Amino acid sequence: MLKKIEEAFGGKIWNTAFFNNKMVLEIRDETSRQVSFSGLDLKTGKILWKDFSPEKSWWLGLVGIFGNHLILHKYSDQQKPEPLGVIVINIDTCAIKEKIEDWIFFSCDGNILVLYQLDESNMPVYHKIAIETEPFYDFVPDQNEHLVRHYPDSSPYFPTIFRFLYQLINIEAQNGVDYLEVNDKIIISYYIYRGNQFQNYLLVTNKEKQILLHDFIAESEGIGIDTFSMKSSILLYIKNQNQLIGYEI
Repeated sequence: MLKKIEEAFGGKIWNTAFFNNKMVLEIRDETSRQVSFSGLDLKTGKILWKDFSPEKSWWLGLVGIFGNHLILHKYSDQQKPEPLGVIVINIDTCAIKEKIEDWIFFSCDGNILVLYQLDESNMPVYHKIAIETEPFYDFVPDQNEHLVRHYPDSSPYFPTIFRFLYQLINIEAQNGVDYLEVNDKIIISYYIYRGNQFQNYLLVTNKEKQILLHDFIAESEGIGIDTFSMKSSILLYIKNQNQLIGYEI
């Protein structure tokens, strides 16, 4: 297995978005109350741009990547934030293409961005904006995309995985696991309980039960799901909340 990505960030990796071979991370620094965004090319493993803050604000969030553009929502600074505007960013150059105040994201096909507002009768009013001068053709996802399964300890599959882990590395997995088989690899994210905390580990073996990777991910008070993913043949996971790791599988 080849380590292709190892990048640390100055805050918690809060959210991610993917399209084709591109990935964008939403990074939140809870000390400074600032949010920034970083873009990667999964095919090369290289950073496209890092720590970009289109506005000095906590109240921004990822909507997604649509074709050649990243779309963000602006939010009100209330206890129940409401969308207040949209920012459109070129995914390759990180240049801001549009800032649209007082409109809410509805949809985007990579060419046409559709926004809406609510009128006085609380009915939606729609507005379309062309964001791509050349026709953009949608990327068609691989029909064999690898979907990670989460098996809680109540699942009929959990005892089999529990025994596999116990026999291989002598641990007793707690509460649930994330599981994926890809090519000749078995990938398992599991938890053990130590010192009043859950410790999360990622294990990769081949079908001959040779350990290819065994890495500590994080420590927490509870367990999570979606602790790793497979995108563009890259195994991705977030370590200690602020570090992105990627291995070519």
